[in-house]
Parts: sequence; C-alpha cells; structure tokens
Amino acid sequence: MPTHENFTTLMNVAKKDLKASKFLSTDDDVYVEGVCFHSQQCAEKALKAFLDLNGVRYPFIHDLERLCLDCKNIDNTFSEIFNHCLILNNYSAQSRYIDDSEVPIEEMYEAIKLAEEVYNFVKAKIKED
Repeated sequence: MPTHENFTTLMNVAKKDLKASKFLSTDDDVYVEGVCFHSQQCAEKALKAFLDLNGVRYPFIHDLERLCLDCKNIDNTFSEIFNHCLILNNYSAQSRYIDDSEVPIEEMYEAIKLAEEVYNFVKAKIKED
C-alpha cells in the first residue's frame, strides 16, 4: 500500500465519512440529507486521494463529475463509476441549504451503496499499483 501521507489521510477520512453514513442511517429519526452528504463526501475524498497519489493537484471543488473525469484521464476504467458520481453529486449542497425538497429514504440507502462502491473501486486501484 502506498505511503503517500495526503493520500492516506484522504482515504482515512473517506472511510470515516462512509462509516458515518452507515451509522447515521440507523437512527430512528434519521437525517436523510446528512447521510447523503456524508456519502458524497466519501466519494469526493476517495477520488481526490487517487488524483493525489498520481501526482495531480486536485482542484478544491466538490464536483464529483469533474473529479471522476480527472481520474478517468489517468485511468480510463473510472468510467465504470462515472454514473455513481453523477448521482452522488446531487448531495454536495443539498444538506447545507434549507429547501423544501426531501430526499426519499430509498435514495439514502442507494447513496450509501454508491459511495461504498466508489470507495472500494479507488481502494482496489491503489492495490493494483
């Protein structure tokens, strides 16, 4: 496993965001948008970790579409998780700003699943190197 300090930090925080998503989703009074936000954050940090490990200064943005495309420029197989990123991208700001839309609970579980798949995809890429 690579020992790049920033990579390791980003992957550790991504893992904690995923863990937070799963834990918060079990609450009786679940904050669905908060769970989805942590799911988005997990994917964002994993993608940035991959970029960092490959010597790319990742942009300080929350746009998973852009980050995934940047990863795809390094490794074309990131196209496999591109749709995951498009879906999770919707949760970047949704929990930060109050609006009248609520995320259905089914979407929350899907967001956790997609985030875990992105995290595991990046983790597997690292082990391949």
